[in-house]
Amino acid sequence: MTKKILFSIVSLLVCLLAFSQQQHKVSLQTCLKPFYHGVASGDPLPNNVIIWTRVTPDSVQINQSIVVNWKVATDTGMTNIVQTGVLLTDSSADFTVKADVSGLTPNTFYYYEFQSGNFISPRGRTKTTPVGSTADSLRFALVSCANFEAGFFNVYGSLLQREDFDAVLALGDYIYEYNTGGYSPNATANRQWSPGNEIISIADYRMRYSSYKLDNDLQRLHQQFPFIIIYDDHEFANDAWMNGAENHQPNEGLWSARKAMAQKAFFEWLPVRQTSVANPYQIYRTIKYGTLLELIMLDTRITGRDLQAGTSGATINATSRNLLGITQYTWLTHKLDSSQAKWKVLGQQVMMAPLKVFGIGFNGDQWDGYPAERDRVYNYVLNNNISNMVVITGDIHSSWANDLPTASYNSSTGAGSAGVEFVTPSVTSPGMAIPLGAAAIQAANSHIKYCDLSNHGYVIMDINKARTQADWYNVTTIDTHNAGFSYAKSFYVPDLQRHLTVSNSAAIPRGSIFHTKAPLCPRSIPAVVTPTTTTTGLNDLLKPVVLSAYPNPVNDYMTIQVYQPLSGTLKFEVYDLNGKLISTQELKDLSEGVYKHFIDTQELTQGTYILNINAAGHSQTLKFIKN
Repeated sequence: MTKKILFSIVSLLVCLLAFSQQQHKVSLQTCLKPFYHGVASGDPLPNNVIIWTRVTPDSVQINQSIVVNWKVATDTGMTNIVQTGVLLTDSSADFTVKADVSGLTPNTFYYYEFQSGNFISPRGRTKTTPVGSTADSLRFALVSCANFEAGFFNVYGSLLQREDFDAVLALGDYIYEYNTGGYSPNATANRQWSPGNEIISIADYRMRYSSYKLDNDLQRLHQQFPFIIIYDDHEFANDAWMNGAENHQPNEGLWSARKAMAQKAFFEWLPVRQTSVANPYQIYRTIKYGTLLELIMLDTRITGRDLQAGTSGATINATSRNLLGITQYTWLTHKLDSSQAKWKVLGQQVMMAPLKVFGIGFNGDQWDGYPAERDRVYNYVLNNNISNMVVITGDIHSSWANDLPTASYNSSTGAGSAGVEFVTPSVTSPGMAIPLGAAAIQAANSHIKYCDLSNHGYVIMDINKARTQADWYNVTTIDTHNAGFSYAKSFYVPDLQRHLTVSNSAAIPRGSIFHTKAPLCPRSIPAVVTPTTTTTGLNDLLKPVVLSAYPNPVNDYMTIQVYQPLSGTLKFEVYDLNGKLISTQELKDLSEGVYKHFIDTQELTQGTYILNINAAGHSQTLKFIKN
């Protein structure tokens, strides 16, 4: 057995061990080099699907273009290849890669992988959507509100165990913008994201996505299932609206600039298709699953939302007040009118059904703060006899099953409801503190048929020709890495009805929904370098990894995101091209994990420099240019 083969075997063992370990801090699996962030797919169509990865370049290539090959096959061995392609990526896209693969067969499982140089990514699994009446039933996992520091992503781990759904619908707050400890940190879980500051710059937003995509459970869920994703406020800043946010202050720069940077990072790091030439960051779009379902994904956060102003008063009740905006509202009504699907499912961010506490609207960030817009939607649905509208929602870290009541609503019969709403609980973010609790809420709001204010979990939405059902599941804990879950509640809406009925049991998945999963590790684990000894190869795995360096060229400061594979000190040394040491900085007493560091370049003259990053005798270098 050659030493190179020995090294590959050891690397494979490292990969498998890494996937089984509990993570308390942002980390990475070195065996996945340079595809540390895994692979993902999304926005499936009958003949197309988006596939995604991110290549972490060798530090000496940090400012160069990288060639990435991709292939799609019908088998995990990647022998029956159906499509291939080549793409270039560079720092302008944060070295992310996104291909819109075409020429696929409807309602079919596919496997895909990427290659950069001699390195192959993990394989991903995805599935195209059906056409016509070929789909008798569909199932989706609904998730939202994943605060990395609030606990473990056991929701994603639980879904990986189940495997009984077609796609994941992520309804917002995929990331959070706060500084470390800024929002509901969980001391027991002890998870820290990167960077530690509130994210404001493009480098910050990119690093936060990078931090999330290193989580094992999230990375693996992306690997196995297509995602259909919309953003909410925390992909920008808390309580965002069209022209600002509660958590954006004047000293943090122009909101328009921050919003554009957040949107750019969202589209770089997630498998979302660009659907508009005029507005490349538009997220409202439709995805059809034959004649059974049309997903109508909305943006109730950024596109047309007026400033939040409470839940009562002349401003709130003004007919000119918008949540969707005129353009998106017109688009929505056209989609509802023209849809040929039995079920029209509106995927959106904030709770549509009214919620009153002591007779007063509770949350002006929800549709309660925009009642005229809500009435316009309800009236359009009823006046145009649009049937089978189901709204799915995230945002409020709790579980709800609601009728959507008009002024004539009758809670006993369900008459006067425009449709129904299923609200999924959070992945980790803390539940709602509402006076008197769930029982009192339901008593005061007769259209609310179920609410759970504290448990974390997800919804499995099961759709067939006779009904659409939502099953709520709660995870056992978020304090430790534990994928246990329990069934909570079920409600359904029958075909051509507009109100909810309780179900005594969860829906049973169709047998054909299960399919061979993509293996965790790449098909082959090539050596990082051709080692002269096995020890040399293992030492290479212990080098610090530069995940990103912005900007390059640099003016005053360069922001470095670096993985520290060993506990101890990280030393940053800047040299000129003659080998003269210019400056030295150290980060001491670090544990294994990913860190952010600023390199001060204000005193450097124009030219090219070498940054050497050393951890316990293992070093990595990158070349940068000072303007």
